[in-house]
Amino acid sequence: MAQKLLIIDTDCGIDDALAIIVALAAPGVKVLGITCCFGNTDVDNVCQNVMRVLTVCQQTQIPVFKGSAGPLIGPVAGFKDHFGTDGLGDVLENSEIWKGQIQKEHALHALIRLVNENQGEVSLIALGPLTNLALAVRLDPTLPQKLKDLYIMGGNMEGKGNLTPSAEFNFSMDAESAYVVLEEYTCSTHIATCQC
Repeated sequence: MAQKLLIIDTDCGIDDALAIIVALAAPGVKVLGITCCFGNTDVDNVCQNVMRVLTVCQQTQIPVFKGSAGPLIGPVAGFKDHFGTDGLGDVLENSEIWKGQIQKEHALHALIRLVNENQGEVSLIALGPLTNLALAVRLDPTLPQKLKDLYIMGGNMEGKGNLTPSAEFNFSMDAESAYVVLEEYTCSTHIATCQC
């Protein structure tokens, strides 16, 4: 059986950390790279959190790329401390070691490159705000046609949210990017909505 190839785009808080761990443990799955985006915390903390997860899972050979620090339009909304200020419960000391482990290539360029190198084979897993995906499709409008499929954690059903009474967190953090992705990613798309 051929390996399932994944790229994970994340704002790595506790929920995303668990999703990454599950992906790393899944048989027949190869994570080509992890792209980081603001969301649960700032993008630097997200990068550090991803490196912490990969270190615990002994998978530090997986490349990690720093991406969007804010939404397409307007300022970054204040970060919530639902998962602590660092996104992982503030239980670990901050370190600068992770900075040397992050790839120099920007997440947008890495996303486009990895998909182009594996056309028709990559499942893109979007666990946070969709800013990196929206910017990537602006740089390469053919990107969605080269994906195998797209999985999104975001949005809501019946207008019930988890950030406000009607807004789900990931889509609310960058609603314009969510719009771009839902309009322009024409590949097979699956959305796991908030069940609030």
